[in-house]
Amino acid sequence: MQVLCFDIGGTDIKYGVVKDGKIVCKYSMKTDASTKESITKQLVDTTKKILEEYEIEGVGVSCAGCINYDTGVVLLPSYSAPSMEGLDLSDIFKKHFGLECVADNDVNCFGLAESISGYGKSLNQFLMMTIGTGIGGAIVYYNQVWHGGAWCGGEFGKMLLGNDQQSFEDIASTAALVRKCKKAGLKVDNGVEIFKLYDNGDSLVTEIVTQFFHDLAWGIANLVYIFDPEAIVIGGGISNRKSLSQEIYDEVSKIVEPETFKNIKIVNSKHGNDGGMIGAYHNFVMKNN
Repeated sequence: MQVLCFDIGGTDIKYGVVKDGKIVCKYSMKTDASTKESITKQLVDTTKKILEEYEIEGVGVSCAGCINYDTGVVLLPSYSAPSMEGLDLSDIFKKHFGLECVADNDVNCFGLAESISGYGKSLNQFLMMTIGTGIGGAIVYYNQVWHGGAWCGGEFGKMLLGNDQQSFEDIASTAALVRKCKKAGLKVDNGVEIFKLYDNGDSLVTEIVTQFFHDLAWGIANLVYIFDPEAIVIGGGISNRKSLSQEIYDEVSKIVEPETFKNIKIVNSKHGNDGGMIGAYHNFVMKNN
């Protein structure tokens, strides 16, 4: 089956054709979600171009925010694209091209991709977590994603932590790490720059990153006690750091009781930045077989 897949983020839209779970072609463009009309135009124009070169059987969409999996409507958009609230993604492709579309939250798609053809392939149940501008999550159980009663299941980043009740992603996302470094006077713009300084032994960065791992571990410890997963799979740009999963594991192991934590693995995702597109493909296939 050959499917056109979109992974819509607040900054970029990744898209391409996926056939039998493998990416045939892949492109990206800046997201223009200033209005519903602007994002719709991007999706329609891009689809027209793809259809000139490829025969596709449908569309799979991975999108930030809470998405009604049954209808394809954006119920709660990401902070970076508020105009998308109420946007009917499925209707766009049905109306303009007569194509069926299946849409879901981006981390749910990522988790499904890892479950079918990634690290989670050998597992019955695990948690997917992406660490980036925010912290996203998905709960995967026997190749099925748990969506929740309002289609917002797995929003790990919204957990409230500490006496001041900050959200998990406000204190432990990559964006939060960058903010803390800048507040300390460091001239950095992203996680890559921060971890380069960290690996070179910069004392100030080491102090900040150590606290970052500690804060991240406290949130993950709560998830361990709630779900007792076989594994936690880490995705997002930060997962390109090969040592990340072990660094997080070491910190969580200081918090969670050994008997509870002894069989749980923390690993980097297999699919990297392609997880959303590949998961969108599998979502479409599962709903149309």
